[in-house]
Amino acid sequence: MERTDEELWLDYNSGDAGAFDALFQRHKGRIFNFALRLTGNRADAEDVTSEAFVQLFHRKFQDNGKARLVTWLFTVARNACLSRMRSAKRLVSLWFKNNADDGYEQWDIPDDSAPPDAELGKKETAQVVRRALRKLPVEQREALILREYFQKDYAEIAQILECSLENVKVRIFRGREKLREDLSARILEDGK
Repeated sequence: MERTDEELWLDYNSGDAGAFDALFQRHKGRIFNFALRLTGNRADAEDVTSEAFVQLFHRKFQDNGKARLVTWLFTVARNACLSRMRSAKRLVSLWFKNNADDGYEQWDIPDDSAPPDAELGKKETAQVVRRALRKLPVEQREALILREYFQKDYAEIAQILECSLENVKVRIFRGREKLREDLSARILEDGK
C-alpha cells in the first residue's frame, strides 16, 4: 500500500531521506505545471518548483492539521509565482506559446482514430480559450486554474490563495462569466 503524504512527511522528519524523494517525485509535475501556467515561463516555473521543494526540504511545512502537505506546496508555489511577477513589474501570459518542437504544452494524447481535422479543431479551441484566460485578472485566472485543471475543491483553493471561501467562489464565478462573455463574442465574430 502506498504511503500518504503525511506518512512520508513523518518518515522524512525521522531521518528517512527516501521519503523526501518520494514526495518530490509524487508532486513535482503538478507544482511545475501550476507554476508554468501562472508564470508562462519555463525557467521561472522550474525555479518556483525548486523553491517550493527547498522549503519543504528545510522542514518549513508544519503538519498542524490545518492544511495538507500538497496544499501547502501549491501555496508556496503560488506565492513564489506572484513574487516573480511583481518583481518583474509585469503580468505574464498564463500560457506559453505552443510551437510544434518546444514540447512544453500539455496536450491530451490524440486518439489515433480521430480524424486530423478534429485534432486541429481541438487545438484551435484550446488557443481561443487560452487567449480568453489571458484577459482575466490574475486572481480569477489562478482560482480557475486550480479548480478546472487541478480539480481542487473550494476550501483547498481558499487555503492556497490565502483568502476566504466566499472570495474563491466569487473569483471563480466572475472568471467563468468573463470567459463565457469573451468566448461568446468570439463565436459571434467568427460566425459573421
